[in-house]
Amino acid sequence: MDRSPTPLLHPMLARQLRRLHIDPLAGPPGAEQWSALLALAGTTYEEYEQLVYLVTRAERMSTDELQRSQSALAEAERIAGLGSWTWRPGDETLLISSTLASLMQLPANTRELPLVLWLASMDSADRGVLHDSLRRATRQEVSLCGELRLQAREGQQRWLQYRIVSCPDADRPRALRVSGTLLDITERMRAEEQVRTLAFQDPLTGLCNRARFFDLLGSARSRVHDSGEQLALLFLDLDGFKEINDRHGHDAGDQLLRQVAERLRCTVSPHDPLCRFGGDEFLVLIRSEDGEPALEALAQQILTAISEPFDVDGRRLSVGVSIGIAIYPRDAMSTLDLVRAADTAMYQAKQQGKGRFEFHRPLATN
Repeated sequence: MDRSPTPLLHPMLARQLRRLHIDPLAGPPGAEQWSALLALAGTTYEEYEQLVYLVTRAERMSTDELQRSQSALAEAERIAGLGSWTWRPGDETLLISSTLASLMQLPANTRELPLVLWLASMDSADRGVLHDSLRRATRQEVSLCGELRLQAREGQQRWLQYRIVSCPDADRPRALRVSGTLLDITERMRAEEQVRTLAFQDPLTGLCNRARFFDLLGSARSRVHDSGEQLALLFLDLDGFKEINDRHGHDAGDQLLRQVAERLRCTVSPHDPLCRFGGDEFLVLIRSEDGEPALEALAQQILTAISEPFDVDGRRLSVGVSIGIAIYPRDAMSTLDLVRAADTAMYQAKQQGKGRFEFHRPLATN
């Protein structure tokens, strides 16, 4: 077979053929077609070069744009404190963003995190919630959200808001890809806790205030209603506080009230709600399991604790306390009636000479 004349090749095309170990002079069977192909390539190679240049430039522009978008996304995540992650069910690791690595106090260049370590980093009480959410996400398309706590470090608890989404995996038919975000909401949780504290705490003594105490009392009544147990409410009113307040001023009176509250904390069980009801009045709620003798013993402990002098700005000041005790449901059925019954018993104690306690006794009626 006669060999067709070898066409004049474009220099770049000739170099590429040499890299592929193709000799244009020893073409494959069908040399005429081979020769024609080379001729066509030689005449159109300038257009091909231009196309390669345009495509390469477009790819480079797309890559630059993608990098700029990724940088902008990373910066937005950093500012918002929002970390992102992706996971393919069956894999042992998560792919995590730099913000998530920082949020979890990992090295800045960490981009993969073993799943078992991610679960272990959560507070033990919340691991089950996260594990169940991930398991649901591997079975069906879901969108889940909630709150988690990281393991406390150096006594500091950190709260995270999580979102988990699963959707079809484009690279694996009939499989799901799971992704999500974690947002640090610690400061928000602390602010909400502070609001709750201000709403339910007496600002002077740190004891619960009247609104909070009534909530606790109502809940306690509901718990013991069907159990046959009893609740005892102690109503405390200081004796001689007004004279101290008038003589030494309100600052001294406030200091004295704070010290009274502290002594009550040390005397009453931490499980028993303790309230500053207002002014120099305090309430204590006791679950009465041992009857009146146990309540008498506690009331006597309170009388003894309050009778010791207080040191206020170097001055020894003394007050007493009168205590009224009412028992639910014996003396009253409603919250307000129970408080009134204990208040009545407290006034009976004052009428009997102050510095003592009295149980509620119904007033004699004609």
